[in-house]
Amino acid sequence: MTGSKTGRRWSGETGRRVLALSALLGGAAGAAGLEFGVTAAVPSGLLPRVAVTDLEWGRLSFGAAASTRALEARVSGGLSLPPAGAVTLTGGAAVTGRGGVRLETRASGTLGPVALNVGVRAFTAPATDVDPLAAWSLAPIDERARGWGADLTARYRLSRTLVAVAGGEVGPQPQAFAGAEWRRELTRPLPPSEGEDPAADPLTERVGSLTLRLGARAGADVLGVTGGVTYAAETGPSASVDVLAGPGSWGAVGSVGLPGLLGEESAARLYVAYEPWRRAAALRAGAELERPLGPGTLLAEVRGGSGGFGVRGTYRFSLGGGEGPGE
Repeated sequence: MTGSKTGRRWSGETGRRVLALSALLGGAAGAAGLEFGVTAAVPSGLLPRVAVTDLEWGRLSFGAAASTRALEARVSGGLSLPPAGAVTLTGGAAVTGRGGVRLETRASGTLGPVALNVGVRAFTAPATDVDPLAAWSLAPIDERARGWGADLTARYRLSRTLVAVAGGEVGPQPQAFAGAEWRRELTRPLPPSEGEDPAADPLTERVGSLTLRLGARAGADVLGVTGGVTYAAETGPSASVDVLAGPGSWGAVGSVGLPGLLGEESAARLYVAYEPWRRAAALRAGAELERPLGPGTLLAEVRGGSGGFGVRGTYRFSLGGGEGPGE
């Protein structure tokens, strides 16, 4: 009985405080956004959430959120570090109603000719205490209730079309990977204009791009060759497939992006991943839809896989007083 009363008190107080904070900060920052969302997941249950996003202060951007399970805060910004180059930093923290804490930070930038992306996280609560759908996202997550982890990806451009990639991660399943990406622009010839020399090379226009990936991955419970392909049309649609095959290890991940599926400014994405070698959820699938509605934008998500499924609806709009997407 005491736990039930504590949960209701946490929910009521957090909701009132964040709504008041949203109104205050929204009036002070014209570019800020407000989000209202509800998540229903099996077996987690119902989770209402409200968030304030894109609060600008100098070079920094802030966000805060509250749900019936957690309080969240996030900050991001960029800085220049000559001669290394520009660096983008993001950091986030969450405190759950059970007393757990999650901290994470990520940095991306360039060091000479190398582009780096580094992430570090530490936590005393599982990710699903903050987001019940996190386990079935396209990118696998660390499902432990307590621990820490880090990941690193480095990219080095060998030529205009070829990039070398290497990286690794430590955490529940330490591993390393290396490979290369080859990218080609897809074009088509334009019909000759009146008076154009028929012997001259025809003009072309870009219709999309094709990216091929080949590499290897090795670590705890995984050893195999990786390969993948991504096609992106100039008009917006895209599709991507990646596979891993090795002794006792295999898996596949695919996704499709369909902008404009339900009208102008709408977007849809479908994905499915089956990676039985991972210690995270082996099966992850989802569908996401975003479209303008009234003065804001409606986002709908369905996710599921190993261990359950869930749905989420979010309505987002600007507090700046400008025209919304649906106007």
